[in-house]
Amino acid sequence: MSKKLFVEIVSPEREIWAGEGDMIIAKTVEGEIGIQPGHVPVLSLLAHDAVVRVLGARETGEVRAAAHGGFVSISGDGRVSILAETAELAEDIDVDRARTALKNAADSGDTDALGRASSRLRAAGEEVA
Repeated sequence: MSKKLFVEIVSPEREIWAGEGDMIIAKTVEGEIGIQPGHVPVLSLLAHDAVVRVLGARETGEVRAAAHGGFVSISGDGRVSILAETAELAEDIDVDRARTALKNAADSGDTDALGRASSRLRAAGEEVA
């Protein structure tokens, strides 16, 4: 059993991030899941407003991404795949644009857009009311 997990975060357009980490925390439709080396294989639906955190990532210590829809797949060999409909790393998020999207979604009542904007802000480390 490896002491690190190999994690990949991908969307249909591209690979968002890949590397090793000690633990992954992701929001699924059934609640948050924590994944450490040795975790049993699982396939679960990501929540439409998910934030994925990779703790113990070698280059930064923590990788955060907003991920919308899709799946989290955990294999028995320590590989974790986040297969999202759309995903964005925290450092790539335009916080002002996400705040505007959150306000517009709240005004229109679009719950999917509200979830996407909210997860983008949370991934960027911003408070969401």
